Amino acid sequence: MKDAFHGSARLPHGLHAAHREPGSVLTRPDHGSSPLLRRRGTAHTAPVWIRRAGGHCFDRLPRIMLGIDVRWAAIPCWTGRARRWAHETVPAAYRARYDTQVRPAMPGNPVSLKTLVAVAEARASFADHRTGRNCRPTNDRLAALTGLSVRTVQRASTALRLLGVATEVMRGRQRTYDERMASWRVGDHGRGWASVWALHDSRIRTLSPHPEGSYLNTQISCKKSLTTSRRPTGRSSGASRRTAPNTQALTLANRWVCDQQSPAWARRYRTGTPWARILAEVARHGWTPRDLNQLIADWIGTGHWIPETPHKPIGLLGAILAAHGNPAERPSALEEAREAADLALSRKRISAQLAERDAARRAREVGQAALTGAGRQAAMQIARQAAQRAEQRRAEADRLALGELQARVDVLRGSSGGTR
Repeated sequence: MKDAFHGSARLPHGLHAAHREPGSVLTRPDHGSSPLLRRRGTAHTAPVWIRRAGGHCFDRLPRIMLGIDVRWAAIPCWTGRARRWAHETVPAAYRARYDTQVRPAMPGNPVSLKTLVAVAEARASFADHRTGRNCRPTNDRLAALTGLSVRTVQRASTALRLLGVATEVMRGRQRTYDERMASWRVGDHGRGWASVWALHDSRIRTLSPHPEGSYLNTQISCKKSLTTSRRPTGRSSGASRRTAPNTQALTLANRWVCDQQSPAWARRYRTGTPWARILAEVARHGWTPRDLNQLIADWIGTGHWIPETPHKPIGLLGAILAAHGNPAERPSALEEAREAADLALSRKRISAQLAERDAARRAREVGQAALTGAGRQAAMQIARQAAQRAEQRRAEADRLALGELQARVDVLRGSSGGTR
């Protein structure tokens, strides 16, 4: 019994016939799945794979499998095995192209060689040992094997793809409703398909330089002679020794390369030595990394365009400095003056607030000291004496009122006794 779900593979215009006709060859290499070229694949349930295996290894075979429709001939294989690919091919590609190609394409997402090799070794263990294809582990599985986070595994996989040593043949996706129902019928509770990768040797090949000529012109000119004699070793001949870069310019270049506000292409070189010669003039006028970044921002603000990865970044910076013209005019001087004025105003305002606080504190101390002074003691004594005299007057008034009341009572009693 077989359950199949027909997936659609969107091919570029003009490749449909080559994809269907047997024996046809693709005219360009396969670069894997992309947002414009998505492959969904066709899901097959377990009985198909059990019949192919003879039906004696049901537990070791997947209950449902996703078959992808791709021309594997357009994707290279690895020449060795998993260990050679993970420990030789990947490190060689990392050292050759990471700083120039991968780092600018992944700004703010660095990947170390140790992490990349760990992820590559874990991913290679899931690939076909002969060709390096059909590598289908999930990111969670790779994170559990390497001890890294899922996000780190994703960054390392992207670096492998950008280095040209791996191709994502099909991107992972969620299973459709029909695929989930078929998965449940065969006892598979998965809800998605992992990405399918092909691990191979580097796609990027470095051609050896030729003395002259090209592939289009194979004729060798006889007018020029090729000199193979050794150049004299005397001090009077030969190229002059290159002078060391200016210390001030080298300091400015290193600070600019390490500055967080600098563009990504400024860190194409690991040190600031290549930048030092072009920054020597502005370094003598006291420029800072902020001046260089402000100059680049002004260049973009005036309508110019700077690519993310310039072909010649040193020449681009030289053109921007030449357009600026006057090296004595620092681009961020006015902004720094404004910030210094704001800082001075803030400090003045804070000083005034501190002075007011000190004056209030002194007044409070004077008031607290007045509560225990001699004048307060005398005033309190006079107030107590006045209170005592008032109390005596009230007591005397109450005594007189009580005497008058008693006299009236006696008069009333006497008059009532005489009447009887």
